[in-house]
Amino acid sequence: MIDPKKVDMNQLPKKFIDGAIGAHGKEIFSFALTSGNNLDSFATTPQVMKSISIWIGKQVENYEKQFGAIEMAPPGVVSPLQVSDLDKPGDKK
Repeated sequence: MIDPKKVDMNQLPKKFIDGAIGAHGKEIFSFALTSGNNLDSFATTPQVMKSISIWIGKQVENYEKQFGAIEMAPPGVVSPLQVSDLDKPGDKK
């Protein structure tokens, strides 16, 4: 197991996560973190999932204490690729 005190978070490669999906049964949680069209899927025990949930909850709580409540409205970022940019059948450019 990795010693978390020895991990330099600034040295780890990162992906921008834009969503999550998942499911659970009695003995396992399965979930995937999305990044664009990519999925990284994971499975874990209920105990580990609860510890992740507690850790994430504390991180959000500390963030909001420092920076204010997180607005949950959809972001106003417009995709650089719009449906109107796509070729229509029969179009020749």
